[in-house]
Amino acid sequence: MNLDFISSATAKELQQFKSVCNQLLSRTFVVRTLYRPGRERLNNPDYTFLSIHFEAVRDYLSLLDWDLRHDEANGCFYVINTDEANRLILSKRETAILLALRMLYDESQERLGLEQDALCTVREVLEKVVTDYAILPAKPNMDEFRRAMLVFENHSVIQRIEGRYNQADCRFAILPTILTAVSAERLHEAAAVLRKEENADEEAEENTAD
Repeated sequence: MNLDFISSATAKELQQFKSVCNQLLSRTFVVRTLYRPGRERLNNPDYTFLSIHFEAVRDYLSLLDWDLRHDEANGCFYVINTDEANRLILSKRETAILLALRMLYDESQERLGLEQDALCTVREVLEKVVTDYAILPAKPNMDEFRRAMLVFENHSVIQRIEGRYNQADCRFAILPTILTAVSAERLHEAAAVLRKEENADEEAEENTAD
């Protein structure tokens, strides 16, 4: 383990070092490019910093039981807790929305260019989650939907481009980080479980009404 960087870094470098570590611990991912509403895509200076100082950040985070990984093909760094602690627990509806995002990303992969982001709207997500894949029986409350989307944005799974998440025409990007957030092995299995649970809930409500 080599932490020489911390003792030799400038004040500015140490500040960015701390910022990057905090981002990884709070957001899981650091992505290569960023969207800014109303502006073009920007290269992320924190991604560049991690590319240069990967070993120093990795060794520091390992002291806290975090494993830093680099997915160069998809343009992101991310961390995994080696003790399987500090996991984000999603509600059923949040999980359904996340699965719909992964499905939309998969559908877009064939036409994706080098950027690898999938651009879509809130309307498309709602159609997938209710109509096309029937993960949920009805459209979620838009305030609840907005809160779920903000959770995913805070963890760098999506980035807003235009509008608000409680508006059907809101445009956003699904980032390649979704491939790590929802593995291919878990995608259809989780969707099937959600459908089964929703059907069971509906049957229970019908029996109670009778």
